[in-house]
Amino acid sequence: MAEIKIIKLITFVVTLFTLTACADLSMYNQVPAPIGRTGEYPSQPLPEGAKTYPIDEQPTQDDVRQAYQQPSEIASQTQNPAVVALLDSAYQQSESGQLDIAASKLERAVRIAPRDPQIWHALAKIRFQQNKLALAISLAEKSNLLSNDNKKLQRDNWLLMATCYDHLGRADAARQARHTAGRL
Repeated sequence: MAEIKIIKLITFVVTLFTLTACADLSMYNQVPAPIGRTGEYPSQPLPEGAKTYPIDEQPTQDDVRQAYQQPSEIASQTQNPAVVALLDSAYQQSESGQLDIAASKLERAVRIAPRDPQIWHALAKIRFQQNKLALAISLAEKSNLLSNDNKKLQRDNWLLMATCYDHLGRADAARQARHTAGRL
């Protein structure tokens, strides 16, 4: 009886060591992504009219409100080439009817540039084509939140939401969305 327990224990230990040797431990040897160094200046110049503050002085509430009301011209002028490639590829995939692949590419683009309202709008259109109407509405709303002064994009988002509401049978919400789109 004791011999069987010893054999079982030896088998367990050998199996444990074998499985441990097969484990991929490379994830523990990775270096964390850099997040910037203290004292570095931003790589892009500050927008015109932006204020800088000494360390011991804090901005007032009015200064903060003004900063959020100014559109970010730098962000609208530059777009990551990887994002452009993903948008083009997603468009081609959606044209050929491969909506899942197109959505996957747009989700990758969102991870690269999460504050780009065009990507959110494109993803909302794909979700509409997939008949995921509530998700399409939510994504169009997100695009509107990020679109600042882009009235055309906001109008397109509201019209997409109106169409989704129509398909959901919510005529009042669709009418309100069309009214909002008409005011833009």
